[in-house]
Amino acid sequence: MRSRIDPQGVDGFAATPAGQAYARTARQSLNGLLADRPPPNVHRTIANHPALMSAIQPLMAHVAGDVLPARDREMVILRTAWRSQAQYVWAHHHAAGLMVGLSEAEIARVTSEEAGDWAPFETALLQAVDELHVMSVISDGTWMRLGERYSKEQVLELLALVGTYKTLSFILNSCVVPLDPWLERPARLPADPVRRMSGRHARPPQG
Repeated sequence: MRSRIDPQGVDGFAATPAGQAYARTARQSLNGLLADRPPPNVHRTIANHPALMSAIQPLMAHVAGDVLPARDREMVILRTAWRSQAQYVWAHHHAAGLMVGLSEAEIARVTSEEAGDWAPFETALLQAVDELHVMSVISDGTWMRLGERYSKEQVLELLALVGTYKTLSFILNSCVVPLDPWLERPARLPADPVRRMSGRHARPPQG
């Protein structure tokens, strides 16, 4: 499907304040995954709205940082991508998840409704994403399990991380942002059976 809002050109984006800010942080983003790569389509799409880009870019850079353990962060992003059916996010963070130590089997389990072989805290992380996705609130039981390991700062970071990637999913899915051609062998996003059965959040019609 053709994109609804085309990403800015690489050279044009590089000349903007947002492009210059991106260049300063790219080597640290996603554990170096973006180093020496052209600016991603997500940045260059949002750059069509410069004021929005200047507001959201620092948040994107922040949640890619180290307030949460990298493994936890990537599990949360992948679960959010799956629940949001955001192929772009899934493809990028499948690669990022491998870089921080998640195995292919673990990434596949992120898309399972079953607790499987996750540790209890990891199960709570995935449950928190699901609760935010469905109810926009973390339940008392999940909150208590998160608090056994996370500080108040980290719980707030978790909420911001899920919210940031939910917002990005809205933009990426609705604008039909294409995958970056430099992303090698992009992983295919498994369907979310809950969404498939309910018919919610269907892909926009072609035309």
